[in-house]
Amino acid sequence: MEKEAKQMIDLKRNLFKIDVRAQKDEEKVFMRTAWLKMSNSFTKLLIYGILFFV
Repeated sequence: MEKEAKQMIDLKRNLFKIDVRAQKDEEKVFMRTAWLKMSNSFTKLLIYGILFFV
């Protein structure tokens, strides 16, 4: 019984670690996507400013 309980605790701990890693990966992808969208918008504004206000 004690061995099974320890195995369950280990399993839950490993699943938690995997979940935390997956969340970190999702955050990295979100930040990368947000940065690309922001830099793309900034580039468009910069080009618009150069073309129409110079």
